Amino acid sequence: MKNLIAESKNDSLWSFSIVPTDAVDLDAPNTTLPEALDAALANRPELDSNEVQRDINQIDQRFFREQTKPQVDLVATYNLAGLAGTPNDAINPFNSNDTSRQKINEVIDRLNATNTSPTLPPITQIPPMPVQTVPSSLTGGNFSSLTDIFANRYPTYRVGVQINLPFASRAAKAQLGRSLVEGERLATQREQIEQIIQVDVRNALQSIRTAEARLRSAAISRENSEKQYASEQRKLDAGQSDVYKVLERQTALTTARSNELRAQTELNKAIAELQRATGNSLKANNVEARLRK
Repeated sequence: MKNLIAESKNDSLWSFSIVPTDAVDLDAPNTTLPEALDAALANRPELDSNEVQRDINQIDQRFFREQTKPQVDLVATYNLAGLAGTPNDAINPFNSNDTSRQKINEVIDRLNATNTSPTLPPITQIPPMPVQTVPSSLTGGNFSSLTDIFANRYPTYRVGVQINLPFASRAAKAQLGRSLVEGERLATQREQIEQIIQVDVRNALQSIRTAEARLRSAAISRENSEKQYASEQRKLDAGQSDVYKVLERQTALTTARSNELRAQTELNKAIAELQRATGNSLKANNVEARLRK
């Protein structure tokens, strides 16, 4: 009991003595077999654990069964971007060297002048490249990028449909089959647990009835020993007996009392076993369990 209650080996509880205060002569519970079986099926923790495992297995079965079906997902995204930086002017060979462009155009003029074929169109000269400028909204630093994001200036939308067709999905089917087998195993395990509980309750009730009968027999034997001892003591007082017979009756009375106490102890053990079989040991002894956070 100390091992179950104490937090560690340094707990002060280890130095305390446990003194029983309850009476030894406990009364056997007045319960029938159907009532005891119903209480056991409602209180035994093995059934609660099996029920939780069955719920988990049902979720697994639904999940793996869905994995074997076609899957259609609607995909939608919405992104915000901040665009800012320092402009980098690209070097255009025609803008940077206008003389080269003019020389090329002179060659084109000569070719057009020597072109006497009416079917060939004249060659177009190379025009000057326009000067490209960067908008002011795209220039700046990190603050400008954050401003673009919060102002929602450059949003990006994407909407699509994703379809998955599980052709010959052996892995999903294997997992589904394993979960189905696991469900059957849990169902069989529950039947076995219920059968074991029924055996425990029946044996506990039978032990109580046997212990009660043994206690009644021991009580009657003790009463008879008390009467015999008292009778032998009166005979000694009247001079019709001796001390040896009185001591013999006294020894028999002590043995009868010891047998009665042993029978009461066996009945208490049987009562505790019935409480364990029905799963209400804590409730029957007014013990409340709490989880420390």
